[in-house]
Amino acid sequence: MRTLTRRLAATGALVLGLALTAACGGDDEPAKASSGGAAGSFPVTITDKLGTATVKSAPKRIVALGEVDQDALLALGVQPVGMVELTGIQKDGLAPWSAPKVTGGKPALLTAGDSGFDLEKIAALRPDLILAGGDFTIDKEYGKLSKLAPTVAYQTGPAEDSWQQITRQVAKAVGRTADGEKAVAAAEAKIASVKTAHPELQGKGFALTSVFPSGNIGVMKSKDDISVKLFEQFGMVLPDRLSKLPGDGFAAELSMEKLSVLDTDVLLSYYNDDPATQKKFEGDKLFSGLPVVKRGSYVRLDLKAFWPLRTPTALSVPYVVDQVVPQIAKAAAAAKAA
Repeated sequence: MRTLTRRLAATGALVLGLALTAACGGDDEPAKASSGGAAGSFPVTITDKLGTATVKSAPKRIVALGEVDQDALLALGVQPVGMVELTGIQKDGLAPWSAPKVTGGKPALLTAGDSGFDLEKIAALRPDLILAGGDFTIDKEYGKLSKLAPTVAYQTGPAEDSWQQITRQVAKAVGRTADGEKAVAAAEAKIASVKTAHPELQGKGFALTSVFPSGNIGVMKSKDDISVKLFEQFGMVLPDRLSKLPGDGFAAELSMEKLSVLDTDVLLSYYNDDPATQKKFEGDKLFSGLPVVKRGSYVRLDLKAFWPLRTPTALSVPYVVDQVVPQIAKAAAAAKAA
């Protein structure tokens, strides 16, 4: 299982536990880009934090190296020839929110290791556009990738661009800005529906955590983080005592002795799909004695719930609203009742 060292370097703390395995999946011919709507005029020039990419004509062989990028592309009805493999979620290397959008031949599935993607495998796909706004260490590979094809990176910094920004950037790169706005509007409408459907979330404090095998806990602390922003859009609040935890990263690492700081309205925890760590942690008296746990405001997250919370996209946001938010709302209702 991949521990997302690449993103760990960007956030400075929280281990996310998404497994990425074998590089090119299967022997099938990779999917070809589909039309997905009227294309805009070309050339298109995009300037990002790392450089400038000029797409001279409508791209036909697109490689997406970020989960947000590939979901944006699929939301537009455009099929990449290569995209990031997500294992541990479902057996086909795709995610339940993106799999229904993959049509025709299955894209080549690519692995991101500690040293980055395999450039030879990317080159073998003969890309005419590389989308990497959501690749958190693209700065280390940008020079080489941009020699293969026009390469689009993040606008602000690693893990800082919103899914809306990346979706619009992807739409511009493929000449479908109007379709991009529709995709953003549809996902934002799902987010807006939460406040009406689940008023019990309004004003509730939350703690989003990942528990390490060592017993230490990673907890999100930055209000600039994309997942924290998503919770706030649901009407929830990151407590000041979490945002003021020491450190400059998006997350802080706590020992069990500091566990009381997590006693907020709703506590959400992911265990990297490690039953032994989960059993040990949940069985600890310091944890089981927390008021948030005692009253039933604790939510145990599996990877299908944790990953889309950590990586909102045009496709994963609607999934979160339908499949994950009801669990959070139930925990928040218990807090209200208490």
